[in-house]
Amino acid sequence: MSQTSGRIVLFIGADGAEQAAVERFASVARTFGLDWSAEPRSLVAEVGTPLTAADLDRATIAVGIGQDQLAHLLSGRYPNSSGVEYWKPEAVEREVMNLIARLLGGKRSGDDEPSPATPKPPARKAATVRVGRETAGRRGKGVTTVWDLPLDEAGVRDLAAVLKQRCGTGGTVKDGKIEIQGDHRDRVAAELEKLGYKVKRSGG
Repeated sequence: MSQTSGRIVLFIGADGAEQAAVERFASVARTFGLDWSAEPRSLVAEVGTPLTAADLDRATIAVGIGQDQLAHLLSGRYPNSSGVEYWKPEAVEREVMNLIARLLGGKRSGDDEPSPATPKPPARKAATVRVGRETAGRRGKGVTTVWDLPLDEAGVRDLAAVLKQRCGTGGTVKDGKIEIQGDHRDRVAAELEKLGYKVKRSGG
């Protein structure tokens, strides 16, 4: 795959699953202001836009939705498909969030160094969000909390998924507030600042 052709994620499938992956990726990328585009390609012409070798050459990242059979078809038809990564169809939701987290961190699968195409924070007036820690009613097990977010419900849940992935722990969303298990205030604040937010600490 090209390293200089632009920020394009190519989703490849044979049964229409690639279109759903494109839509999910586009929605989450838009939430975080990522300057990446996603395109669907099919190995079955009747299902969608047929894949070409040129598509693979210009893609920054190529993802095959499906594994054994899809990998066999791609390797047989496209000699330049060796860099394609494969996702299980039932794991698309999780894998999209993992990919977004990788892009926010400036790395692509298999990279040892930050990508030269590291996305910049969204160009917008910086919003101030609050980060704190709560232990009350939790039997001593504290959570890191994030609130006052200028996002709709879907945006808050997408942000929570990325923060959980970056902190390597679980969490949830309650009444528009993100809760991350454990004390990860420093890490959460750093990740929010990468996204262009101003962070105000609250509580102990």
